[in-house]
Amino acid sequence: MTMSIVSSLLQQRHALYRGLLAVEVVALVGLRGLQQAPRLVSVMYLVISAVAVLMDSPLLRQNRLDPSAVQAMPSALGQRVQRVLLGRQHQMIFWIVALAVELLWQAALMLNPSLAVRLSVLHLVVWLGLMLVLLWSLVNALAEEPVFNGDLLMGAAAGYLLVGFTGGIVLNSLLVLDPAAFNLPPHGHTLPDGIAHAPTMLGAAFASLTTVGSPVLKSGSLTSLTASVGITIVGQLYVAILIAGVLGKPRVLGNQEVVVTPSQPAAAPEAEHPRGQKAAARIKLRLPRR
Repeated sequence: MTMSIVSSLLQQRHALYRGLLAVEVVALVGLRGLQQAPRLVSVMYLVISAVAVLMDSPLLRQNRLDPSAVQAMPSALGQRVQRVLLGRQHQMIFWIVALAVELLWQAALMLNPSLAVRLSVLHLVVWLGLMLVLLWSLVNALAEEPVFNGDLLMGAAAGYLLVGFTGGIVLNSLLVLDPAAFNLPPHGHTLPDGIAHAPTMLGAAFASLTTVGSPVLKSGSLTSLTASVGITIVGQLYVAILIAGVLGKPRVLGNQEVVVTPSQPAAAPEAEHPRGQKAAARIKLRLPRR
């Protein structure tokens, strides 16, 4: 029973990796088209965060676990699973709050720009908190993966792109708070700058993430400089932490045996998965030659 629950959690997690990465890639491919319909950028942010929340949520029938089976698990493992389930519920509540703030902010941009400026601080804090919580959960999930495989790679790529989309939200809020921090050409829309320039802000965020830089960010502005440096640092830290975690995992390549340095077992239910145990059983010590 315990192994079936662990296997179910892993399947849910891998479905999250694939679904989140697919939505993010579609959003990036359609970025050019979003310039003609900039209102859809906020919808895109909501969809991406919703996928990250919903695919790992008990609202989906396939994600629901039998409470009696969870209670019958060993105490340490059962507490770990309970924390995972509680975190899922908190993420869902956080996303609902972000949805309400987004709708209010968008309405204020159209009807009362001065109110929108004051709401931009709340908009920035709520969205930044939500996306960082999702990113942290994703990093923890990747760290607990039992083996290095294709699912882990898709999850790692999804997390990296999530940093870029988070940067787009940050820059979009800062645009309303400090328009002078950006070099923006006329957008040709009747919409407020906070909506019409949203695709441009997203592109500038990914330019900062990849350390290329964007001419949209004014070099003499502390606001744009801080945002750009922050996006770059988070992206580089994500890559560094991910590489450090991935290098310590056993590899399963067909029927080939792997030779790695053994490490301490992960204190997570996924470490007891049969694939993780099978990979760990193949680990051998390479003795130094004399």
